[in-house]
Amino acid sequence: MVRTNRVVPKEWDKYTPLGAVIPRTRFIIFKTPLNESLNNRIPAGREFTVSHLLRMVAERNQRLGIVVDLTDTNRYYDKRDIEGMCIEYEKLYCPGRGFIERDDIVDSFNRAIQKFIEKSDDKEALIGIHCTRGVNRSGYLVCRFLIDCLGWSSHEAIEAFEKARGHGIGKGTYITALHKAAKEMRDKPSREVMDSDSGESIDEARKKRKRKRREEGGNEMGNMIKNFLGQLGQEASQLEELSWMENNGGSPLMNWERREERAEEEGDEGEEEEAEEEAQTSGIGGTVDGYEAAGDESAAQKRRARRKRLEKMFNVMKRGRFHEIQALRREMGGE
Repeated sequence: MVRTNRVVPKEWDKYTPLGAVIPRTRFIIFKTPLNESLNNRIPAGREFTVSHLLRMVAERNQRLGIVVDLTDTNRYYDKRDIEGMCIEYEKLYCPGRGFIERDDIVDSFNRAIQKFIEKSDDKEALIGIHCTRGVNRSGYLVCRFLIDCLGWSSHEAIEAFEKARGHGIGKGTYITALHKAAKEMRDKPSREVMDSDSGESIDEARKKRKRKRREEGGNEMGNMIKNFLGQLGQEASQLEELSWMENNGGSPLMNWERREERAEEEGDEGEEEEAEEEAQTSGIGGTVDGYEAAGDESAAQKRRARRKRLEKMFNVMKRGRFHEIQALRREMGGE
């Protein structure tokens, strides 16, 4: 008969049951499932048993290959619930105090993970890790594996774990120990530990990642330079077009408009001359007894006056001077 705890772990229900898979690994972290007896003491909707765990993983179209239990007791659930689903179960007793000083636990954890990876034929099977809340001890050992066996930096490992789990490692001593472990790995003259996925040494795997980042950065910089040169080319073509327009008296459309205006003005002048000749022959206009006759204003003169008013309005609005605009409004109102 399996002995069970009678008390729910402190603050256990405040943590999310299951995190996401850590990128570029097969690790998935969760808090410890509880047996039915303990779940009866938890508010409805917050239960988390082995059945809940397996269902949540299956709903993501994922599957567990192994579960590594890091709690310091075996009373939270029955391991046979895991093994009965053809999932491997590994138990490592990790005490809450003095944990980071136990290098033997770190070595046992790393060996267990390496052993599973080497013998597993299913490369998609996930490695489930849990302690009581799935944060501190789980985070420390997973990050140590990423640092010691995969050559990650401590910053990369901690950030990846916390983002995937959804909770940060709460103990500062664990964070300090991880940075110290990463520094010791960097100071080692040789790296005999192999990358579990590629079979390369840590140095080779790290150099490959750096080359990939440089290549990605180079491609991005090349695209930026290409876009910049394209913009310069467009601006140069625009400047060339403006220069041609200045040297040739404007664009063809502008030249056509100017020719139309000149033709219209010449036509207006012709109409004025004809009107004057008619006035002289008919006695309308001209002078009578020393006074100028009051002849009607021609259509050409009206168009020319209107054009001048519009040009004046445009120039005033372009300058944007308030007093000139007000004067123009008064002048137009007086008309």
